[in-house]
Amino acid sequence: MLHSYKPGIPSTILKYIGKCATIGCFFLLLSCEADRTEDDKDKVYFDLKGFIENQIVYLSEKRPKVSKTTMLDGKSEEVRSSEIDWKKELELFSQADINKPAYRQSYSVSRKDSLHFEYTLKPQMDLPVQYLRISVDSVTSQPIHIQALLKSHNKIYTSEKEIELFCSSKDNVWELSTYRVKGYQKLVLMDKRSFAIFSKIGL
Repeated sequence: MLHSYKPGIPSTILKYIGKCATIGCFFLLLSCEADRTEDDKDKVYFDLKGFIENQIVYLSEKRPKVSKTTMLDGKSEEVRSSEIDWKKELELFSQADINKPAYRQSYSVSRKDSLHFEYTLKPQMDLPVQYLRISVDSVTSQPIHIQALLKSHNKIYTSEKEIELFCSSKDNVWELSTYRVKGYQKLVLMDKRSFAIFSKIGL
C-alpha cells in the first residue's frame, strides 16, 4: 500500500525499530565517549564515516525524492518523500565505521585487488561490526558498494542488521542511489521480529 509521507510522524515499523535500537545503543554509550577524543588520529581502515558524513550534507542540501519500502513480520509499507532526516536515515552506516582507536587491532584485512576492501572481526573480539566490505570506483576511488553486518547483544536485547548501499556518479557528483537494511530484533520474553527496509533515491 502506498502512503504519502507525513514529516515528523514515523511509521509504525520505524517506531518499533527505533525503540529497540535505543535500548541496545544505551549500553554502548560509555565506550563511544572514550573514542571521541581520539577521532583526529590517523585512520587505519577505509574512511566510511567521512564518506557517509559527506553524503548526509549533500543529500540534505539536494533533498532528492526517496521511495522507501519497510517490512515488519511480513507486513509492508511504502512511503515517498523528499523530507528526509539524512543523519538519522544513514545512522546505521555511520555505526559501521571501524576507525575507532579501540578497534585498531580488532579486524583482519583482506584485499583481492586495489578496488576492494574487506575487514573481518577477529574471532576473539566482541564488537558490533562483524565485517565491512567496500568496493570503490577505479577512477574516482569513491565507494560503489558498501556492505556490513552489525550485531548487538546484552542481557535484554539482541539484534542483527545487514546493511548495504550502492552509489553512482550523477552530473559528475558521487551520490547514494539505493540502500537497504534487513535483520531482526529481539527483546527478552518477546518473539524475534524480522524487518527489512529498501530505499531508492532520485525518482
